[in-house]
Amino acid sequence: MGRTQRQRKRHSSAAASDALGPLYSELHKRGWRNETQLSATDFPQTGRGLCSKKLSFEAGNELIRLPAECLISIATMEADEQFKALFDKELFDKDARISCQALLACYLMHLKHSCSVASSSWSAYLETLPSSYTTPYFCTIPELQCLPEALLERIVAQNRQIREYYAVLKQLMLNKSCADCGQSFCEQLWELPEFKLCYFAVNTRSVYLNARLLPAASKHFQQLLSGDCNLALAPFLDLFNHTHQVQTKAQLLGQDYVLTLQSLPQAKLKPYEQLFISYGALTNFKLLTEYGFYLEQNSQDYFEFSLHDIEQLIAHNKEFSTRDYHCNIFKFIRQHNLNDQMFVHLDDGPSHNLRVVLHLIFKQQAYFPNILNQIAFGTTEQFEQLQPELGYLLNYKIEEYKRFQVALQRLPQLSDSAAVVAGYLKECVQYLYSFIERHGEA
Repeated sequence: MGRTQRQRKRHSSAAASDALGPLYSELHKRGWRNETQLSATDFPQTGRGLCSKKLSFEAGNELIRLPAECLISIATMEADEQFKALFDKELFDKDARISCQALLACYLMHLKHSCSVASSSWSAYLETLPSSYTTPYFCTIPELQCLPEALLERIVAQNRQIREYYAVLKQLMLNKSCADCGQSFCEQLWELPEFKLCYFAVNTRSVYLNARLLPAASKHFQQLLSGDCNLALAPFLDLFNHTHQVQTKAQLLGQDYVLTLQSLPQAKLKPYEQLFISYGALTNFKLLTEYGFYLEQNSQDYFEFSLHDIEQLIAHNKEFSTRDYHCNIFKFIRQHNLNDQMFVHLDDGPSHNLRVVLHLIFKQQAYFPNILNQIAFGTTEQFEQLQPELGYLLNYKIEEYKRFQVALQRLPQLSDSAAVVAGYLKECVQYLYSFIERHGEA
């Protein structure tokens, strides 16, 4: 669950207040009583967030109790006859399905257009949604050329998925037009750029909601969806910001979606102090690519390497580039997925897979699969000696990320997305330096 908020071009306080006033009223009509007296305000570090002007909070206290009627879920879409009428079940194809996130994004487009031609009870909520997002996905082409491979791979995967979902929706909306304005869907109304924005609105602002606990009145979309629709948009609740320093629990109690504080970094939070929630144990890479921000000194963070990183190290290191490396070793590593979960962690040191891979490539001479198997899945003591290879790898990534920082700085202007990426790269470099300081490159 969450929203992109850090280092982002934000709504002004006045604009936020103008949008939130009608939202308070609408949620009140739907049964929300704001028992914890939450209020939205701007905070220096995060921008808009939530606090209580009157109550203090400690572990075990409820943060918010939002009636299910206030959520936009699969039940909401199934109850919207106008929206359902756009989707002919006879055209659903089991080989061309979409995710719950994609359907919710489509529903957001539907609501936005509906509000433009007639009044809607959701118009107040739509006014609180950002007009842009700071995930790396929205970097410009020159900025994308200055990003590490790991980020580029994630952006490419996101783009491929979004375009595939949009193609399915476009096919379903073929020759269909809005009854109110006469414009065609997907050709004039639901265009790809708008779908991308709505897709990330859902990605950054939705909560997990087990659909089986809140069954829909019908199952019109069941054959269109690739899985259970366990996401819901949560108006006002989505203004909570994330931190790794608290633990929260979300659950559906009766007809209420309830968030409860489980742990805090201090004994009590006083009135006017920002209230945070936890989106989960997320690394900065995950926070950046999915939500558009990162945390300094994130306790859940680690730095991950790819096999390509090691191959590039070999190519650029004079000592390693003169050696011979049998292709069987790299084939074995990939076949057994040893190149997954290769990372360093500030507290735990190098991961087991990173130790194994560095040992297989640099510390032994065998290349027959049966021998490699005995080594890779043998005693762990043999993987303790990682120098100088680990030190070279750490410093290689530090220098690489510094080069990406410099490349971004040389651009005449950075988008909000690229500005966040630049900060993330700096945080990664600092993380690797901290690891070397703590573990001595070993």
